[in-house]
Amino acid sequence: MATVVVLCAMDRELKKFIDTYYAIRVNPEEKVYHTEIGGHNVISAVCGIGKVNSAMTTQKLIDRFSPDYVINCGIAGGLDKSLSVLDTVIVESAQYHDFHPLSLLEEDERLRTSVFKCDGKLVSLALEVCEGLKKDGRLGNYIKGKVASGDCFVESDEVSRRLRDELGASCVEMEGASIAQVCLVNGIPFLIIRSISDFADNSAEMSYDTFADRASYQSVEVLGALIEKISR
Repeated sequence: MATVVVLCAMDRELKKFIDTYYAIRVNPEEKVYHTEIGGHNVISAVCGIGKVNSAMTTQKLIDRFSPDYVINCGIAGGLDKSLSVLDTVIVESAQYHDFHPLSLLEEDERLRTSVFKCDGKLVSLALEVCEGLKKDGRLGNYIKGKVASGDCFVESDEVSRRLRDELGASCVEMEGASIAQVCLVNGIPFLIIRSISDFADNSAEMSYDTFADRASYQSVEVLGALIEKISR
């Protein structure tokens, strides 16, 4: 039996997971829930929006529950031109887009890198799950890609182009890289799953409002199937 910590930034991103797997709130003071999936203990939590909130919550849950795996799940703005709204990105690596210069992270003895790579076995397993869901008609297009994280909602064609061209990012959000950094320092395998809610461009706000909930539900579909296949 493994212990898996699942982190979502917002209530709307975690709601379907809680409802589907009958997760029970651990106590009324915090948005932390417990359930079992595939024989594994699963602790899920709403970490809050942004890098500081997500990093604090990740470290707190690692200290408290000593997880074997950490999975960040939710929505993101699309950057890769091959993507459509509601497509899924299985994140292979994460990087900050608002940390300058990135070389400071590469000089940090705890990190020695500015690109935080997700666990290879979890990435492979997630891609296998996506392929199975797609064949069953439960999932649309999916890719393996990179996420760029920063403390801002990207809704500019110019910024989107820079993140795509300079960082090679497939999608953008506000928590993944900080969760990845905390997991890397603690030596815990991690994965990031994102479903596209908008295109992080001049139409992002309108698209986000329309598709955020549907995209959240779709990323949870992948998450649940993945946890069922995880081995200790």
